[in-house]
Amino acid sequence: MNPKVWDTRKCHVGEGPVATGSDHNLIYWVDILNDRVLWRDLTKDASGEIGTSENVSFALPRSNGGLILGTAHGPVAWDRSGNIELLPTRLDADGSPDPIPMRWNDAKVGPLGEIWMGTSAYSVETDRIGLHRLSADGKQNQRIFSGMKLSNGMDWSPDAKTYYLIDTVVLTLFAFDYDNGEISNQRVALDFDPVSGEYPDGMTVDSEGSLWIAFWNGGCIRKYSPEFQLIQSINFPVRFVSNCTFTGIDLKTLIVTTAVGDNGWHDDHELAGMTFILQTDVEGKAPYVFPN
Repeated sequence: MNPKVWDTRKCHVGEGPVATGSDHNLIYWVDILNDRVLWRDLTKDASGEIGTSENVSFALPRSNGGLILGTAHGPVAWDRSGNIELLPTRLDADGSPDPIPMRWNDAKVGPLGEIWMGTSAYSVETDRIGLHRLSADGKQNQRIFSGMKLSNGMDWSPDAKTYYLIDTVVLTLFAFDYDNGEISNQRVALDFDPVSGEYPDGMTVDSEGSLWIAFWNGGCIRKYSPEFQLIQSINFPVRFVSNCTFTGIDLKTLIVTTAVGDNGWHDDHELAGMTFILQTDVEGKAPYVFPN
């Protein structure tokens, strides 16, 4: 597997790629700190961007062709005419404002149409970092738990019975039982090497149940079996590989976001922050879609 640059627009922190449409060819991703959502079509010569009023951490597909955008104080619902609808926020969920400047981090739509949203602080730690869930009707934002260091990559097993969540700072992949929109039985699935200086970031799960995890400061994506054994490492020319998703009509094309840097990290490589593409020999899973 040989990664190649697919989109040359440099992102300060590229994140959250997601395939949309019936053929999974319209790809959205975010440039968090530059307040923009980027998009490009896999098969057509078409691309563009959506500006936001503040940092934006995710863009998730809606059934009507719009997006749910993870603006720092959102989320918000965006339609293709550019209209914005405010949705319940962390303030609504927690009953008090963030104790320090915070934003959303990685997020995904769940099997029942609900949205699971991790949080991040901009510089210092707080015990409020954790996980929220937006109901599938868009009416309730609920805190699921707190006490994480950096809530990051997430996805579900192909049978939707297991939910995975990464805490980047503690170098741990957690697994949970997932049933009817609820998670339980938290356990450690993988502990990552604390000496390497590499941090697990975004992730996706393929149709066979293997986990593809991007490594910040590791310059790679590593593929792990459903039993969490390392199968393969795919190296990139840049240091900060942030996230990945399967795309295309056969869901075998991996789109990978990268970053120039963040919080004192910086990559001088000329390709840093660009978005990469590579062909795989395994089919991914189509993303779940927010129904409203």
